[in-house]
Amino acid sequence: MRCNRLGLACAACLALGACGRSNPQAPPDVLKTQREAMDKAKATEQVLQNAAEHRDAQIESQQK
Repeated sequence: MRCNRLGLACAACLALGACGRSNPQAPPDVLKTQREAMDKAKATEQVLQNAAEHRDAQIESQQK
């Protein structure tokens, strides 16, 4: 008898737990901040590379 009640209670919990909201929200984007930081780092790297190329070109033109 005790086992039947326990089984019935477990089944009821599972059935009620399966009932969710009718309009679930989209899951949060947990990697958004990391992605934004990586994009900023890539942009900064490109700026530094362009500046280094410009500096090297100026040095070469001054040496000639």
